[in-house]
Amino acid sequence: MLKACVLLLLAFHACAAEIEGLSAIGVGGIPMARQEAIQDALMQASLWNGAKVEASSHVENGRVSELQRVYPVQTLDRYKLLREWREGSFYHVMIETDPKPEPVPAEKMVASAPAAVAIADSAPQGALARQPVRECAQSDFAYRKKLLLAHFQLQNPVDANDISHFQDGLQQELSRMLSASDHYLPQRTVNEAAFNLQPGFYDPVLQPERVRELARRYGTQFVVGGVIRDLGASGEQIGLAWGNDIRTGERKISPNIPMLKFNGWVPSLAELGVKISPYSRRFEADVYVFDGASGALLKQQRFSDSASGDVIQSRDNVFGSRRFYDTDFGKMVEKQLEQIVAGVDDVLACQAFAARISRVEKDRIYIDAGSTARVNKGDKLQLFRVSGPNQLVAAVNGDSSMSLGTPELLLSAVTVTQVQPLFAIAILENGSIRPEVGDYVRFSMKESR
Repeated sequence: MLKACVLLLLAFHACAAEIEGLSAIGVGGIPMARQEAIQDALMQASLWNGAKVEASSHVENGRVSELQRVYPVQTLDRYKLLREWREGSFYHVMIETDPKPEPVPAEKMVASAPAAVAIADSAPQGALARQPVRECAQSDFAYRKKLLLAHFQLQNPVDANDISHFQDGLQQELSRMLSASDHYLPQRTVNEAAFNLQPGFYDPVLQPERVRELARRYGTQFVVGGVIRDLGASGEQIGLAWGNDIRTGERKISPNIPMLKFNGWVPSLAELGVKISPYSRRFEADVYVFDGASGALLKQQRFSDSASGDVIQSRDNVFGSRRFYDTDFGKMVEKQLEQIVAGVDDVLACQAFAARISRVEKDRIYIDAGSTARVNKGDKLQLFRVSGPNQLVAAVNGDSSMSLGTPELLLSAVTVTQVQPLFAIAILENGSIRPEVGDYVRFSMKESR
């Protein structure tokens, strides 16, 4: 058996270039073909300025099999659109690129920057658009995505006996943090989980149909659920206790002496005792992020840490309150919630924005996202239809809980003509298409504004 691997680095041309891109005009019409032609030109420009070729060959029993992959060493995201034209059923664009982007100050590198943006008409002649390089072409939070926080289940409910409103407080705090990130429009369920956690089993039973039903009912694009695996306390520390100042999880040892009373305000010495409290406490959570349209699991992540010191909560410390966050355990939990929000960002950054159609009037459609989601008049989106639940693509092992999703059909491009806070109206580029309630529109590439 013989294996070989070749890595070839083509020369890098550090100069501007004029590159032509083209795309076939399909059901999305010219607007969609134009976007795809620009993307084609950018890919060709990236390859022209330097590419890596990885190749391998495998020889076994006299048979040779070869694999090859070509990819750019640098992804270009600055371009100037020089001209565009149509020839038959193809749309052409000519762009000018610059492979050496100037540094962008950190304060200007907003998360909503698209992968590639054309120059606005008002830009000076010869100016080039500048945007930070993102890890994936769809990576943007220019639109706020609708997200549903399902009920977080407790694997050991007794561990949270000292924390007031733990489960609903956890949902509320995650919702607040997700909203504060300005990337999402979060909603919360009431005692509805995204999956079942059966007694005696560690892994939850995933239910794609339940996820799809929750997303339809709450009108969200994604669903986030979780399991709190551990809130247990351990270790011992000793302190003074007075009266009934004993919290859940603590115990008091009082001196066995006769009751001694004193005059005035001094209480009985019998009120004084030794309190034994846990010294450390853990927080461990598994978070599951689902696609609402297909019910497919996008990612499972674990977040865990521990705190020492003041870890047992008093009755007045409601989860998420300032009193709770001022404790040693609360400070650690707050950091973990911030990590969970960052983890959700990491999963959904490369997922395109989508919204459902709630009403159809001839060639006009109403979508359930408006100015609160940062949809603007003039935005161009793609109209898709998802196959029914009977068209689910099954996993290799045949397990329905691990289905890969549902196929979708591209119907047309749409242009937003009117925007309200919670909905927008768009017109179809292809008038022969008959959209239906439940179809959805999706962002493909952000146009310059």
